[in-house]
Amino acid sequence: MKPIWIVDDDQSIRWVLEKALARENIPHKSFSTPNDVLNALEKEAPQVFISDIRMPRGNGLDLLQHVKDSHPPIRQSLS
Repeated sequence: MKPIWIVDDDQSIRWVLEKALARENIPHKSFSTPNDVLNALEKEAPQVFISDIRMPRGNGLDLLQHVKDSHPPIRQSLS
């Protein structure tokens, strides 16, 4: 199973989501910036992608549009 990716600049939000996914034994990875996600997408792709909308070093909506355009099979969610 491919992991669920979380991108949020707020560490506490990432922590809550990580704990919930870990409790259900769901593989996941967390990122603090959209740029980190774009770099990771060059090597692998998630099953599902969850993103914050407003982040200091990037816009979640722009990131999701880029992912949609370059990796259409990835499901996306906004938090």
